[in-house]
Amino acid sequence: MFKDIQKKLLLQYPLLWNTKFVPMVAIGILMHIIFFGLGYIDGTIDFSNKNNIDIISFSIMIGILSVIIIVILWLVAYFKNNALKSFYSKSKNSLFFEWMQIFVICVLLISFYIPFSIGKQLHQRSYYSLEETAKRCKIISTADIFIDGSFSDTEIDSLASGLIDNQGNKIAQTDANYANEQDIEANTIDSAVALRYKDHIIFNNKKYDQFSLLNRNTFEFSVISREQDSLNKIQVNNWLQNNNEGEIKKLMADYMSLIREHNLATNLNATKWFEITYKAPDFNEFLYIQPYLKEFETENSYQYNDYETAVAVPYGENKYSKYFVQQDILKDKYDIVADAHTDAFIEIEMILSFLYGAFGLSILIFSFRVTSGKSWLIAVVVTGVINVIYGIFTAIAGSSTMYFYLILTTILGILFYFFLIFFNKKSLQLSRIALNLALWSFSTIIPIVYFLTMEANKPDYYRLDEYKYYESPFYEWLKDHVVEMVSLNFILSIIFLFILSKVIRNWRGIAEN
Repeated sequence: MFKDIQKKLLLQYPLLWNTKFVPMVAIGILMHIIFFGLGYIDGTIDFSNKNNIDIISFSIMIGILSVIIIVILWLVAYFKNNALKSFYSKSKNSLFFEWMQIFVICVLLISFYIPFSIGKQLHQRSYYSLEETAKRCKIISTADIFIDGSFSDTEIDSLASGLIDNQGNKIAQTDANYANEQDIEANTIDSAVALRYKDHIIFNNKKYDQFSLLNRNTFEFSVISREQDSLNKIQVNNWLQNNNEGEIKKLMADYMSLIREHNLATNLNATKWFEITYKAPDFNEFLYIQPYLKEFETENSYQYNDYETAVAVPYGENKYSKYFVQQDILKDKYDIVADAHTDAFIEIEMILSFLYGAFGLSILIFSFRVTSGKSWLIAVVVTGVINVIYGIFTAIAGSSTMYFYLILTTILGILFYFFLIFFNKKSLQLSRIALNLALWSFSTIIPIVYFLTMEANKPDYYRLDEYKYYESPFYEWLKDHVVEMVSLNFILSIIFLFILSKVIRNWRGIAEN
């Protein structure tokens, strides 16, 4: 079938036949389908197992090797016939269309990770709807208060906080809010702020110990906003303060149903859990529950906890009771599902990275096509020598921007040299290397100018203004619009290449000597 298609293309659309566009697009689409399937497999979640299926490294390695082999075979077939070398008649835009076909092929070949990522995320989303995920995450998040949630910092005790000198002597009282913002610097004495925190909290005008359940944090899931997370914590605290046992028991029962649904291990039931943790009215004599199986304890077992705060409780490192529940696995698995629902399928930065990768590869192939193998290799060597020399000059000068000034000047010089030869109709041989260098580097002009502009507007020093670093508004604007610059540069590069392709078509008509 492909043979018949190629024969028809040769007779009616020789450019598509020459680039092998149709079979290469078919191969690229097939690769995307295969890697979508691999990503879907990689997105499998076993809620009863600590380990996830992980084939991403294997898939990427196979993908890279496949792309290398396919590109080599494609280029061998593609470079067999060259209309430019045979001086076939070419339309004004044929060279640009040829590059566009090369670019599309390169995009399809190197972007196999995108369908892999989408397939993985779709599978992770498919387990539960967004609403159901948020509902379950709320149960797991608030239940962590009664398992192993971290403790919040209490308020700073301004009366007990002060300045400490080198010898550890308290030398002055200081405002706690100021101390919390920044360490105090002194010209005559090396000092630091010694902060003291209160050993209690106040909730609804009632005092509780700092290690009370009412000072415990909920676990944060991405499907629950910070504001809603705070409201959920306040809701549970109100249940505790108002002795609303029914709601607490319902929360624990809902949580235990999730544990049973996913076949996770525990030696608790809802009744026993309530009995050992619900110690009204102060809620500070509860038993600490292990959030993992002791035999599977690892160095990452505390990854969800404020460990330094946790070991500071009166029970120390032996704070845990004999009771356990596999909360670590439950949080890990639902965290994956939650992130799958809240993360974008494709980030603009990822799209731009693949587009620029395909653009660079297509330019390398296109430049080889319109010049010659000898001049292409010489240009590669010249590029390496220039970068080494400029790197040495930059290191000697001790200025990071000098390299970019030198590179920018060189690129502009190469472009000027190429167009000078073209308009003066001088020897074609002299401009082949210049054309290769120009094609490889013209798209970097705008990013280099943008970077140098940022460096020129970057303050030489920072001015301390209300304990915040000062930066010029223009510099901040440039920092915030890098993605827009990169996107615009990509579009302008294609427009410039469209113009340059017409120049190259006429350039091929210049005599060799």
